[in-house]
Amino acid sequence: MSVEFGHPYATPTLTLELRNPELGDSEAIDVKTQFKSAMNGDIHSHRRTPENHRLLLSFTAITKALYEDMITFIETSVGDEVRYTDYNSDVWRGYILTNPLEGSTVRKIVDGTCIETYTFTIEYQGYIP
Repeated sequence: MSVEFGHPYATPTLTLELRNPELGDSEAIDVKTQFKSAMNGDIHSHRRTPENHRLLLSFTAITKALYEDMITFIETSVGDEVRYTDYNSDVWRGYILTNPLEGSTVRKIVDGTCIETYTFTIEYQGYIP
């Protein structure tokens, strides 16, 4: 199972596939309710659709090559809409808010060889159209 990022949204020419993010990622929903006052003093409210979701996606045990590819992807797509296909095959439309990408390095020795992996978190805001 994996997730995929694509840029630009409509017809991705740059895609990046990563393993599923860690379980327990957080999600915040932004409904964007608007309030307006009528001339007679009544207050009316309505919800703007679609509601935005802010996702924190944490990835662990990522190779150096994939980590560098993610840095390049973020630098290329900054400020543009990005397609995010999650592990349920839902296609999201939104923006990567993380810039620059900050990760931590994990090193371990396996059979005398040093294995280096990366851990990082991406903040993504979008909606399912």
